[in-house]
Amino acid sequence: MKYKAYFTKEMDISGKQILWDNDVEVIVAKGHSEEAYIQEIIEHQPDAILCRTETVTAKMMDACPGLKVVAKHGVGIDNIDVAYATKKGIQVVYAPLGNSNSVAEHAMFLLLGCARRYMHVDKIFRDGNFDVRYTLHDTFELEGMTLGLIGCGRIGQILAAKAINGFGMKVLGYDPFANPDNFKVPIELLASRDELLERSDFVSLHLPSTPETVGSFDAAAFAKMKPKASFINVSRGDVVVEKDMIEALQNGRIVAAGLDVFAKEPIDYSNPLLTMPNAMLTPHTAATTEQAVVRCCTTAAQGIVEVLFGRTLTFPANKI
Repeated sequence: MKYKAYFTKEMDISGKQILWDNDVEVIVAKGHSEEAYIQEIIEHQPDAILCRTETVTAKMMDACPGLKVVAKHGVGIDNIDVAYATKKGIQVVYAPLGNSNSVAEHAMFLLLGCARRYMHVDKIFRDGNFDVRYTLHDTFELEGMTLGLIGCGRIGQILAAKAINGFGMKVLGYDPFANPDNFKVPIELLASRDELLERSDFVSLHLPSTPETVGSFDAAAFAKMKPKASFINVSRGDVVVEKDMIEALQNGRIVAAGLDVFAKEPIDYSNPLLTMPNAMLTPHTAATTEQAVVRCCTTAAQGIVEVLFGRTLTFPANKI
């Protein structure tokens, strides 16, 4: 009997092809809730689950006693109950190299949009005022400005390279776990987050969602930032206390924010961020370039194949 892989949503065909080439059957979820997933998992009894941002819970794993591997189409594995998978002897694999460049480019895109007040200019221009350029203030060239990275992992370092080499920016970093000897670009690593906030013209978050980081960027953090600074977040929405960020934007405590992630996803369409001209928003699309999608999907699928056929694991996310 052939192996089965259950996709929590439709994925790029490149990943399916790798599985098909290894005689693994692919089943794509029809439902989109935990209850629906569980019913389909019980029905199909897959050997593997491949997810994107959908949550893979303990109950989903329990629904399939023969489950061998959970694969993540991407980097952040906070949507998978990794501790439970480890306890059950289920391998978790992921794609840490798949979307790093895409996310870093998106962060720079949001940073540029904030620097040029893109949302404000676009609305005024489309409303019929071509001369909006004569009324602009708080718009900035990036050369000579300071970017502060909170989290200096792979994505943060790629963003730093683009900021330094492409735009002539200075880059500061705060990351208690980073080793500056491994940096390929000149990031000035600081021992204090407060110092980074006080010195940076743009602050970009690159943090995973963990018990230690959730809600760690709050009103006190925004109060430390420069009044004309902009805030960028392409990591996880729950790392930020969203109401504090909204207040900082409304009160002019910071000049702008570029956001790809939110405290609640999908976003509540009554969220005031959606009507704020100093907030540039995208719906968690930083990792969805064609190249990144293919890299993530093929890496995740290859991880499934490695587990099912007893091959050396390229990107294990847990030890079992």
